[in-house]
Amino acid sequence: MDRNRDDSVKQVSILKSLGRMIRRDWKTIPNMLSYFRLLLIPVFVFLYIDRNNYTLAAAIILVSGLTDIADGFIARHFNMVSDLGKALDPLADKLTQFAIFICLAERYRLIILFICVFAVKELMVAYLGIKVLKCTGTVNSAKWYGKITTLVTEAVALILVFVTDISLIIADVLILISLAFVLFSFVMYVRRYTVIIKESTDKGESAG
Repeated sequence: MDRNRDDSVKQVSILKSLGRMIRRDWKTIPNMLSYFRLLLIPVFVFLYIDRNNYTLAAAIILVSGLTDIADGFIARHFNMVSDLGKALDPLADKLTQFAIFICLAERYRLIILFICVFAVKELMVAYLGIKVLKCTGTVNSAKWYGKITTLVTEAVALILVFVTDISLIIADVLILISLAFVLFSFVMYVRRYTVIIKESTDKGESAG
């Protein structure tokens, strides 16, 4: 009973901390740039699907990528790193990538496999991330393997969107390369979060 009450108190405390975090950090420059990237997603979809303007659609991907680099640089060099940003930045990345590859699925069948693996990976990592938040009360930022995967995935997406006459074989190779990075990132995040959860559980049992 005491254990359940302690867990409930801890969850309420985490929710209150999240509320304070959002109120405090929502208007920092890096987070504003992340909002901007989220707003670019429907613009890309409109240009690609409705207008068939692949050049402008590719330009949107490029702008989104450069904005991603800019918000990370500003956050680190001007002491604007925040827990909200740690969650918001990868969210903008993943939603952007998901939208792009959904749009590309009609042209490249192999992307359907990529989307399935990508979706499973993101849901699993999100689930483990929430468990880590409950266990530790902290938000974990993206790691180097996640950032490299994002870079490779968006580079492949940019090529597939802009080079409309690309060979199907080359396109499939690029998709498989991106898929390999997604799987690598998946394994690394699962290993990391599993270790954090285990250490937190062990500490809790020792304290109890």
